Amino acid sequence: MDARLKNAGRTVGVTLIMSSLSGCIVDQLDPFYYMYGAAIAASGGYEDTPSSLTPSSSETNQNANLQKMISRETPDRYRPRTCEYIEMSLAEVPGYLSSTNAMLKQAGEARKVAASQVWLEKSCSSANFHGGRVGMSMETIDAQSAALHSLPTTGIVVLSTVPGGPAYKAGILVNDVIVAANDQPVADSVEFRVLVGKAPLGSTLNLKVWRYMAFQTVPVVVGTGGVQVSMLPVSTSAAKIAASTSTSNLQGMNLGAVTSSYAKAVGLPTAYGAWVIDTVKGSTADKAGIKPLDVIVEVGGQEVANAQDVAEISSRIRVGYKTTVSVWRNQAKRDVQMVLRNE
Repeated sequence: MDARLKNAGRTVGVTLIMSSLSGCIVDQLDPFYYMYGAAIAASGGYEDTPSSLTPSSSETNQNANLQKMISRETPDRYRPRTCEYIEMSLAEVPGYLSSTNAMLKQAGEARKVAASQVWLEKSCSSANFHGGRVGMSMETIDAQSAALHSLPTTGIVVLSTVPGGPAYKAGILVNDVIVAANDQPVADSVEFRVLVGKAPLGSTLNLKVWRYMAFQTVPVVVGTGGVQVSMLPVSTSAAKIAASTSTSNLQGMNLGAVTSSYAKAVGLPTAYGAWVIDTVKGSTADKAGIKPLDVIVEVGGQEVANAQDVAEISSRIRVGYKTTVSVWRNQAKRDVQMVLRNE
């Protein structure tokens, strides 16, 4: 029986499992593969195409997952990563920003600042990827859900292949789980695109694939890509601007400037306030409930125009005094109580 016909039954079965889990068999928190990610492919995204969520996922769950995804986009996510990983992550940013979905735009802005900040910290330089593709859409597998269904807990799930493309010709099937390429483990979708990007055009990637409850090796020839996006980080200058306007570790927060595009993405009427890039665990800000990607708009009833305002207003308030800090979060203003420490 033709493998693709045989796979039809497997596709139905896995789809039913995914539907029963509201799509949680794959990591819906990976921003490149969220339901609005088609904009990334349209922008000429570097490796292959993003997928979409299963139709059973409710809008409420989708928004909740997007918010969790946005919260991940902090410098700490990228500090343990290689420069190649950061570069590939930054290459996806234009697609986020071109989306019509405000939350995905917010994710793009967050990634632009977070990843670029670490790019500068590490003094990274371009990896000069070869620009190959294998022609498939994919999602990072969710370890917890995969374990419940006896699937590998790390790797990527194939959601579709491009007819006539390298993956299609090699026999890669929908719902295959790829766990390694040329004996290098694949932890997530960005790692996979890095491996493909580093492979010379025309070379072969031996993919370790989980299919029909067993592993097998599928050789895939790396093909040429379409129009390539720039591999240079798209926001190095933005990161420098943010760094120059930030107040490092003020009350346990790293603050940056609110750009007009970020203000629009989060629903602020104008570009004002101080963007919380990240917080120190256990710090005054963390204990008060201030979170990364919040925008501080008021301190002690006084409007905040930028990060410097937070420092100046705080300096006029008695140390140890509990003051109200107003933040913009999830398209709404909310208040938290913060006890100021001596800076």
